Amino acid sequence: MAQKAKEEANRRLHEVSQANAELLNQVVPLRVKIIDLEEAANTSEAQQKKLENQCIDREQTLGKTEAALEEKTGECSRLAAENATLQAKVQELIFTLASKDQEMATQAANIKVAEEKLIGEAPTGFANGFAEAVVQATCANPGIDVSGCSPLNEVVDGKLVSLEASEE
Repeated sequence: MAQKAKEEANRRLHEVSQANAELLNQVVPLRVKIIDLEEAANTSEAQQKKLENQCIDREQTLGKTEAALEEKTGECSRLAAENATLQAKVQELIFTLASKDQEMATQAANIKVAEEKLIGEAPTGFANGFAEAVVQATCANPGIDVSGCSPLNEVVDGKLVSLEASEE
């Protein structure tokens, strides 16, 4: 019976050893998986840290971009107001220019009327001036013969000649 118990204990020990070996065979791949998972976890932590840093960088960039956008929006508003002011000035200048153009047209018409009046009066003024010159010459030189003097004559080689004759 001791022999039988010993055989039974050996058999039982053998079964337990085999079960233990089978369990070890199952544990080794699981430990390899655990090591792989730990490495993957470490890699994931590094990637997570890298992504967190990227998020921080992007948030900083976004902050700077939003500040720049706010600045540009303010500048745009200022420029729009300045543009409105300049547009108003342009309209005012256009109105002033139209007014000045009208004023110039009126002045040009007045000048044309004055020129036509002067042109119309020129022959009479010339004739009156010539007659006054003849009167002054006879007054300054009594007895002078001015009978040949005429506004239609000119002096050529010391003689009075008709303008019509000198043009031929």
